[in-house]
Amino acid sequence: MSYNKIILIGNLGRDPELRHLDNQKVVASFSLATNETTTDRNGEKRTETEWFNIEMWDNQAKIAEKYLKKGSQVYIEGKLKTETWKDKEGIEKSRLKVRVQNFTLLGGTKNTNEGGAPMPPQNNNQPNNTGAPTPTDNLSDDLPF
Repeated sequence: MSYNKIILIGNLGRDPELRHLDNQKVVASFSLATNETTTDRNGEKRTETEWFNIEMWDNQAKIAEKYLKKGSQVYIEGKLKTETWKDKEGIEKSRLKVRVQNFTLLGGTKNTNEGGAPMPPQNNNQPNNTGAPTPTDNLSDDLPF
């Protein structure tokens, strides 16, 4: 048995680029940055950024074009895919990308405190269930007042 799943929370490095394919399919691609802050041996904080190539298909791609912009923070669930091709000189190239299965816009851009446009979670397999925390997840039926 094997399992291929990745969960990311990060900020878009560029606006989604939409491509319309001959078979009426639509694909959006963009880069996503995740940051991890650690403290080194000298007590200095360091932030390391990892970049991911992201792709969304069909309805998700159309929604991404409408709501996602450079700097937007987004929660993504997907799977890793290796893309291979030959360049002009015939040399085989490859890159790793994330094919999105679910995503949720989390809020404003990285550089502002503006709220993002409301957007329902997008999922190819399960209606409105991304597993991402929602504002109501912390509410309890046993309120002390």
